[in-house]
Amino acid sequence: MIFFISDTHFYHRSIINLSAFRFEGFENRILENLERILTEKDILYHLGDFTWHGKDGDGFLKRWQALPCRKVLVKGNHDEIPAEILPRYFDEIVPFFKLLDFRGKRFFLSHYPALDLRKKERYRDRIARVRWLFNFYRCDYLIHGHVHRNIEGVHCGCFICGIKCLNVNVEFTGYRPVPIEEVIKIG
Repeated sequence: MIFFISDTHFYHRSIINLSAFRFEGFENRILENLERILTEKDILYHLGDFTWHGKDGDGFLKRWQALPCRKVLVKGNHDEIPAEILPRYFDEIVPFFKLLDFRGKRFFLSHYPALDLRKKERYRDRIARVRWLFNFYRCDYLIHGHVHRNIEGVHCGCFICGIKCLNVNVEFTGYRPVPIEEVIKIG
């Protein structure tokens, strides 16, 4: 089965202060869910912001490495850690986007949404590129992360562009991976 997850932010200690939906031990919750759900037959697409750095003092990355599935990273804005580190944890690393065809539908996988409604969004050029590429490749669904859950509201604006999307940031998914069948249900 195919699964998606994003914005695990392992070892990003200040994420708890930045997001009201993070809590002490969120990393363990993510890993417990992954360990319970994934098998060697599965593919897990991580859509960016994997870890804050390559150090593994609490063993989170070792547990990630031991997951039995194939793991693919589509890099996010916080995945610019030393180049030799990420290949230890992923079978494939993609710099910006990946296309996935499944049951006659085309999925565009990216860290970034097609539109971010925050006024201070720093990655507008990347987001515009997502929109252009999504349409160029005639995709049916956009699966992304980047936009965090916060008390002010949801800042993903894909619907304004007429794009069916699903934000798989762990803050929206109960800290679990989302199976591709759930994505298909949105449209």
